[in-house]
Amino acid sequence: MDDATIFERLLRAEDEAVVEEVLKRAGYGLENESVWRPLGGMENNFSTVGNQQTEATAALVEKIINGIDAVLMAECFRGNVDPEGANAPTTMAAAVQEFFKVRDGLLANIDAQRRTELAKNIHLIAVGEKSAPCYLVVDMGEGQTPDSFPETFLSINRSNKLRIPFVQGKFNSGGTGVLQFCGQHNMQLIVSRRHPDAPVRQEDSSRNLWGFTIVRRMRPSAGRRNSMYVYLAPNNKVPRFWAETLDVLPEDRSKIAPRPYASGLPYGTCVKLYNFRWKARSIATTEARYELERFLHTPCLPFRLTEAREYKAHYFSTTVSGVWATIGSDDAPEDSKVEDGFPAYADVDLQGVGRLPYRMAVFRDTVNPRHVPHGVFFTVNGQVHGSLPSDFISRNLKFDYLKDYLLVSVDCTAMDPTVREDFFMASRDRVRKNEVYEEVVEHLREALKDHPGLRQLNATRRKKEIENTLTNEDETKKLFNELLKADPMLARLFGSGDRLITKTGPGPEQPFNGKKFPTYFRLVKDPAGGLVKHCPVNLTCRVEFETDAINDYFKRPDCPGTIIVEPPNIIEHSHLWNGRFTVQFRTPWDTTPGERIDVKITVEDVQTQTRNAPFVSRFTLLADAETERSSRPGNGRVSRSKPGSSVSAPTLAVPEVKEMAFGKPQPSLEVRHDGNDGLEYFMNTDNAYLVTELTRAKEEDKPLVKFWFKYGLLLCALGMLKEQQERDEAKAEVKEELDDEDENRATDELEQVSLYCDGIARVIIPIIRTLYRGPKFAET
Repeated sequence: MDDATIFERLLRAEDEAVVEEVLKRAGYGLENESVWRPLGGMENNFSTVGNQQTEATAALVEKIINGIDAVLMAECFRGNVDPEGANAPTTMAAAVQEFFKVRDGLLANIDAQRRTELAKNIHLIAVGEKSAPCYLVVDMGEGQTPDSFPETFLSINRSNKLRIPFVQGKFNSGGTGVLQFCGQHNMQLIVSRRHPDAPVRQEDSSRNLWGFTIVRRMRPSAGRRNSMYVYLAPNNKVPRFWAETLDVLPEDRSKIAPRPYASGLPYGTCVKLYNFRWKARSIATTEARYELERFLHTPCLPFRLTEAREYKAHYFSTTVSGVWATIGSDDAPEDSKVEDGFPAYADVDLQGVGRLPYRMAVFRDTVNPRHVPHGVFFTVNGQVHGSLPSDFISRNLKFDYLKDYLLVSVDCTAMDPTVREDFFMASRDRVRKNEVYEEVVEHLREALKDHPGLRQLNATRRKKEIENTLTNEDETKKLFNELLKADPMLARLFGSGDRLITKTGPGPEQPFNGKKFPTYFRLVKDPAGGLVKHCPVNLTCRVEFETDAINDYFKRPDCPGTIIVEPPNIIEHSHLWNGRFTVQFRTPWDTTPGERIDVKITVEDVQTQTRNAPFVSRFTLLADAETERSSRPGNGRVSRSKPGSSVSAPTLAVPEVKEMAFGKPQPSLEVRHDGNDGLEYFMNTDNAYLVTELTRAKEEDKPLVKFWFKYGLLLCALGMLKEQQERDEAKAEVKEELDDEDENRATDELEQVSLYCDGIARVIIPIIRTLYRGPKFAET
């Protein structure tokens, strides 16, 4: 077989077993080691390839990012611009603006039709079997000549893009992350031809040829302890052939299932991933898109996603532009998926770290959480490089009712380059938990927890959800006061007072009708003689402005407002929400206590410029001496009574157990934050164990069975929570600090049982001693 025939058979092979057969028939089986070369020119490459992305989606996104880089490079060459020269764009956004005439390099600034036209430069195509699909990643970018494969596609840790400022790739290894997700043999096919406007080395005679190779894993053998990744290179050259175009693209149609391998690619690159092991195995235009948008919030260029397998669907091809482009643009259908007032915007600007703008969206509770990204993510050029723990929204912000619907994207593109190198792992899917991480997370935690829109929405959703729950407050009060008299040990599970969690919540919020161009922007408090704000030189002070500007006034793509602060670089955090612009100011770095700093705030937009009447506010910062940051609640020592000590019976602040039909057999009891630094408890009336016991019980015994279940679980939960609280306090007393990895690491199953038993041990005897008498006990 000639090289063209071998390639055609490899391209159309939809299973790695078929690839293996094609290679063996051509004499290129693994037993013929002379035709295989080590990837990157080094035999110990497994340590690099195996240390890339931890998720298949993140690894696949790297391939798409490589395609975006290649398209930007092609346009750079087309414009006769040296990518490393002084005239080259300095950022990816600047490159998109210069090469594709997209204002500010933001896809939200162009309509859906234009985004689809741009997307035809890059494709992701699902082919093969439904259960073990293959994916083609195709770009009409710069491409490479066959002779340059070893220094480009097949190299590792070379500085190919290090001096090019407008591309994402830097480390020359991220694209290898897909290999360990490709079937059992980790195979991928690469084929490429150089763009006609792209330069080549003078001695390279393969300019007009297509080059291809197979990259695969060679298992340990012959004394080699680790696997090694190799690529096909008979006679030390990748196979090559001539063709006008390659039919690697599908038919260009959306409503009817397109035929794969039906349209020609004149130049660029195609990568085929065989039997890619990815959880998004169902129809690509839905499940795959949802997965990709978790890692591509605002890609610099869009791409086409096509389903070419035998599925029934409403559409088979779609344009992926990132979740923010579809939320924030004028023609965005996703706008109907987010709550009023969102997306909202804010900025964090930390000394020594840089400016970190971020945006927030809360999806409506009618949206399936599986279909939208949610959580707190750190991005660079729109690609997610890391995230906060999945329970950050519920555990740290206490927004239990937003945890599956709140999306926060923190843009780290403008972060100081040296800081960014240490902040993100080289795999670009994880964050290094260093001092900068702690500082950034602490500022985000305080800012998000204090955001009025998020607080109001969490409280509103809580009220809505518990309105239909079943409770009996009188029964609960009587029961727990009697339990305390019988067993004083139980008093340690509760605080004093008679507070019960109720169905009360915020009243309806007055709608805010903002204006695209505000008619005022001024200080909330501006007393006669001027506002003077005291500010310790090591902390910040809060200043509020009132306005009738809409929430995206400073960040929208179309005619945004601008703010100028004099002196510069004294805003640490700011956000605009429903008529309030809240700012945390700091003193300049060289300020000494006692100094007065005159601050001038100028806000402008196209209308104020037309009438030459900007909004100007002035106030004074008075620098105070350094002071310690107030400690967070719960950091102080708490006196603890010894087990068995006598405790007087206070009026209990007992929790209320709400009965709710979850519509599923688990959990039995769910504990949530109530939005006011407290907890609330929901019993699942659909729990499998409860339903089973109620089915077995006599009719007259069913209330007693439910009573045992409800309050037995509550006491167990309280015991475990109390045990965990005291363990945390003990660690704080001896100043034991666990890093986030330790806190989030799954505990051994036996250790979990032991931990839970420690909590249950607190209440098991009172449960047996008292609950068996049933609810009549509370009336005696």
